[in-house]
Amino acid sequence: MRIRLCGWLTIVGALMCAMIECAVGQPAFGPPPVPQGSPSAVRGIYDPSQTNGSPAQVVAPPQMQTQPAKTQAVTNGKPADLATAKPLEGGQIVARIDGQVVLASDVLWVVNMILESNGDRIPPEQREAAAMAIMRQQVIGLIDTKVLYADFRRKVPAENLPKVEENLNEPFDEMEIPRLIQMLEVADRRELEEVLHQRGTSLTDLRRAFYERTIAGEWLRQLAPKPKPVTHEQMLAYYQAHEAEYDYPSQATWEELMIRFDEVGNDRAVAWRTITEMGNEVWQRVLQNPQVRGPVMTEIAKAKSHGFTAAQGGAHEWTTKGALRCAEINEALFSLEVGQLSDVIESELGFHIIRVLERKEAGRKPFTEAQVEIREILEVEEKKDLVGVEMEKLRNKSRIWTIFDGDFRGSELDQLKGRTAQR
Repeated sequence: MRIRLCGWLTIVGALMCAMIECAVGQPAFGPPPVPQGSPSAVRGIYDPSQTNGSPAQVVAPPQMQTQPAKTQAVTNGKPADLATAKPLEGGQIVARIDGQVVLASDVLWVVNMILESNGDRIPPEQREAAAMAIMRQQVIGLIDTKVLYADFRRKVPAENLPKVEENLNEPFDEMEIPRLIQMLEVADRRELEEVLHQRGTSLTDLRRAFYERTIAGEWLRQLAPKPKPVTHEQMLAYYQAHEAEYDYPSQATWEELMIRFDEVGNDRAVAWRTITEMGNEVWQRVLQNPQVRGPVMTEIAKAKSHGFTAAQGGAHEWTTKGALRCAEINEALFSLEVGQLSDVIESELGFHIIRVLERKEAGRKPFTEAQVEIREILEVEEKKDLVGVEMEKLRNKSRIWTIFDGDFRGSELDQLKGRTAQR
């Protein structure tokens, strides 16, 4: 599914590139004017004909305009006090971002879902304050997407937007809807639409959000300069600065027979007799083929063992030194010779016999083996840095207002996110 989405993003990216080329030499394109009495094709795009061209004034589509909510934030013109604010209605405007609005209904369904999943941990008297705090977090999380989408609409011919959205319909239907069905634990699309309606949203609204989120991500990727190739010197410097991360402890693969005390009525004599009989069966096999280096407990473990990996023939993958709860087994794993059977080992759960299949001593992954991974790390870091620079440029030019924090510049967003995390 990830590969399929990447393919669709490639198509969307190509369309964006073509649109940009068409726009070269032309003035920047903004959202098309909304005729009087006609709803905007995109929720919350400001109407230049009603604002004298000023992006500071924002109007919602006519059917979504509401009276200000009776909260301190609106009546006093101040940011909301999350501890005392009353719940917001779905049509309430909760944020204005570069000429776009966010309505309470855009995030309320997520807020309610989070509240429901944490209902037993939120006292009833704190539910309203918790709802407002979660909504603030959701609104702040939408800001970068809205900033990017607004920039995209300013720079790309508006008449070409339907073509981009048309190419996103199929990935939404094939990937996003199944994800929502699974997340909301419903049987099919019909039930999904019913649940979304009950929560105050719809597939149409979520499709629009998917368009904006996907377009914003692809737009940011195209805005960022291409990263420079990672050099050998950069990879070597990274390796030398992070050498400790490439150290690995002693490790061993092994197989096990186990008899649990609780599986034999806590009769230690029965447990001892059973484990020794199983050990003798394995011992005879080893005697018959002393050169064997692979597993020899598989059949016996599947038939008789109570170990956690009995169904897999008692085999255990690479285990690091000291990783097991039983100190005696830990010690045996790194003191037995490879292929040697241990004596019977007692743990708090039962009796065990183990055999080491392979062991690696502690060491450090060499640079020659680590450099592919290092190249990927450095490429991701450089892309992240380049993307961060472009995002910061857009934020610095953005004008934002939320019902929770009032007016602020986009450059203050990280500070607000930090404040959200502390609440």
